[in-house]
Amino acid sequence: MKTMKKSYWIGFSLLEISYWSFHASFFGFLTSYLLSKGISNTVVSMFLVTFLLASFVGSFVWGIVCDRFHTNRRVSILCFLAAGVMMYLIYFSYENIFVLAVLYSLQGFVCLPNATNIDSWLLLTCGNNLSVYGKIRCLPSLLYAVTSVILGRLISCFGYHFMLAFGTIFLLSGVAAAVMLPDGGNMMQEKATEKSRFSILSLKEVFSVKAYRYLILILLLVGMAVSPLNNLKVTVLQSVGGTVSDLGIDAFICAITQVPFIALADRMERYSLRLRYMLITLLPFLTMALAFCAVSPVMIFAGSFLCNLGVGIMLPAMRSVTENNVAPACRNLGHNIADAVYNSVAGIISLLYSGIVIDKFGAKCMLLICVLIMSVAVIITCGNMFRHWRNALYGRGNYCADRKNRIQNCRAVK
Repeated sequence: MKTMKKSYWIGFSLLEISYWSFHASFFGFLTSYLLSKGISNTVVSMFLVTFLLASFVGSFVWGIVCDRFHTNRRVSILCFLAAGVMMYLIYFSYENIFVLAVLYSLQGFVCLPNATNIDSWLLLTCGNNLSVYGKIRCLPSLLYAVTSVILGRLISCFGYHFMLAFGTIFLLSGVAAAVMLPDGGNMMQEKATEKSRFSILSLKEVFSVKAYRYLILILLLVGMAVSPLNNLKVTVLQSVGGTVSDLGIDAFICAITQVPFIALADRMERYSLRLRYMLITLLPFLTMALAFCAVSPVMIFAGSFLCNLGVGIMLPAMRSVTENNVAPACRNLGHNIADAVYNSVAGIISLLYSGIVIDKFGAKCMLLICVLIMSVAVIITCGNMFRHWRNALYGRGNYCADRKNRIQNCRAVK
């Protein structure tokens, strides 16, 4: 197992913390900020659709750039700087809906794919050592949790301008960390031969493996159910008497719950992938059911706890499946596609209707749709698990019957 230098460990920890703390500072409260400016749930959901559509395109573009030019560092620095510019422009452009939609799209193009780029860079540097990856990757969840609670209280008391202050600090620290870290280019070149260097046929190669296709299906279904709740959670909380401060508490619960599972990513590998898939779908299903039946923010918090147990299991699993099944020259692209399907494609599909459904029929109706989607995912994964158990038992039965016949034949000969 490959280990990392202490300086790299510190650098990647700071890089991950900076990105996800910026995410908590700006994106964690952006929907609430826009709703406070009088923009409807329908319009906000359309903004989120353009944001996710752009991030989907960006995932392919940045994944190709990283694989083709063997660089993660320059891509990360560029994305951090562009995200900072977009943050300020979005904050001061809420009066112009068209400009805001364009800026939202540009922010999606540069910001969300950077999370995958950072994770791929970390996995490349640590030689796919899930123990190292998990211990570093759990740190931003802790800081995300702390940032969400502190910023939620500050915004509730003093206003949304604290989004900019916190966001700027974390973006600058992210750029500093990326500058200090070594690029992954040399390691990529060691793994990628001339025959396996990127071409447009890499897409076909990435999807040629059944295990990867199954992962994508599960991510799509879970993402379609989880995305409306995550992106419009302030509306769901308000429907049961919650406030912006409760949004910060919810974000704290979401982040802190993931920590032990991500930190123990290597140990999670000991459990059957089928079992992990079943938990990845069953826990969000219980989340949607709780949110649908909620009468207070506490029930929403309980659902967030269960959902993020699933996320804590899902993140290491999707990284491991991609690393084990996608060719080295295409792994940045493979990670970007998996993240894009979960975060972008699923969100685009669900947000096209969820904002309209909330405005016309209320949050409960939207949550009922999410429950039905998760029911399909649970049926698929549980069915796969039970089918595996049945095949194992059936095979064991055949073995026992054959052994009994062999013993009887031997006795007859004697």
